[in-house]
Order: sequence, then structure tokens, then C-alpha cells
Amino acid sequence: MKLVCPNCNQETEQEILSMKSMKNGVEYTLKCKNCGYVYRKFFEEEKMKELRVIWSWRNKSEVKKIVKLEEDILSVGDEISVNNINSQITAIDSGGKRVKKAKVKDIDTIWAKRFDKVVVKISVNRGSKTVPYEIISHPDEEFYIGDIIEVNGHHAAIHKIKIKDKFIMRGGARARDIIRIYAKEIREARGRY
Repeated sequence: MKLVCPNCNQETEQEILSMKSMKNGVEYTLKCKNCGYVYRKFFEEEKMKELRVIWSWRNKSEVKKIVKLEEDILSVGDEISVNNINSQITAIDSGGKRVKKAKVKDIDTIWAKRFDKVVVKISVNRGSKTVPYEIISHPDEEFYIGDIIEVNGHHAAIHKIKIKDKFIMRGGARARDIIRIYAKEIREARGRY
């Protein structure tokens, strides 16, 4: 959850170390991910809000619900848990408008996509034609120029990677940032018997 740390005064992610239910709410033991400060904070039960989430994976979307603290701040790009599946917020509707971030109490709908795995699109050059493929990968898996990948039983060498605003010709990128991988098929040498 994102809160202002009482030690460093930064609005940052707070790790929940423990929760204790009490008569009028819940007491959290929190640790600031910025400065490491550990502290307790009490939240009254009515300060929780159920949020509507339009949750997507590939070509399918469904409505889900999550419960968050009203004072928590959510932003596009944040990772959240939806039905125990790591997901990423892609859009936030608040007050009839699309916003980049908002307090939970002001949010109407969250749009999110599954993010415990991502689809990586690959274009493989096979001589005179290019064939599109998709692979499922962990968001933090890295792909590098020169890597040999296997797609549909064939091997191909990565020669270019497209990310948000540019092409990478050296180095690599994480699956979460990749728009498309470009690779050339490697023709397997056949031995003589």
C-alpha cells in the first residue's frame, strides 16, 4: 500500500508486515520500502472500499472486486493482487474521467491486466517470409540481442527488440517492456550418417 511514511515523509510503498483485527478496525505493522522504518498504523473498518476491477488476460475481460484502504493511492502501472494473481493497473476511472492516479475513495473503476505472466510477440524471419509467434513469459524475464530462442520447434536468433519508444540493437530488455522481438531463423545443420 502507498502511504506517507512518518519517518522520511515520502509517499511510497509500505510493506505490510502484520495485521491485527481490533474492535473498530485493523492495526497494521508497516515497513517503509524507501527508508526501512517500521511502525504501526490503525485503520477503521469503514475506511476500506470495495473496488470494481475490469480484469483482462489476452482477449478476455471480466469484472472482479478487490478491497483497498480508502486513503491508499493507486497509479497506472502499479502492481496489485486480483484474486491472488499479480496484475498491473492499466487505467483508472475517477469522477467520470480517466486519471493517472487517485485515492481509492475517489476511484470508480480500475482497469488491470494479468501480470504474473505476459505475452511476448515475436516476428521470425524465415528467408523470404516473416512469421508471427507469441510466447508466454514472466514479466521480469530478460531477452538479449543474440539470444537463441525456440519458437514452434524452430530456433531463431534475436537481432532487434522493440520497446515503447525505440528499437534496441544491443543489450536487452525485460519481457514487461517488450512490444515485439525480431529474430532470424537458424537453419539446423544436418549430419551425414
